[in-house]
Amino acid sequence: MKDLRTGKELLLCAREPFPGAFPFRRFFFSQKALDFANLVLREAAKEAEVIVVDEVGPLELSGRGFALGLWAARESSAFLILTVRPSLLSEVERWLKLENGSVVFLLGGDP
Repeated sequence: MKDLRTGKELLLCAREPFPGAFPFRRFFFSQKALDFANLVLREAAKEAEVIVVDEVGPLELSGRGFALGLWAARESSAFLILTVRPSLLSEVERWLKLENGSVVFLLGGDP
């Protein structure tokens, strides 16, 4: 997790357990990093013109992860750029109520 305004970074997740991490699917997530990310997103929602979140996935759809910060960003006037797996796109669109959003498919990397 990196705050582009300040450069501050925290380890968000890893495949192996680490102190303060909780398991979700095949990764272990840092609650401290998620709390920081949500704070950054809420602050960005107040002042940023563009907000980028990589990636919105099952953790957010379960109400965890970046969920609170994403909703603050969604309610702001900022231009949102979200990365979402194609298989979750419709669900994320419904969850965040992105009826007027545009979708751009980028190819490359591992599926």
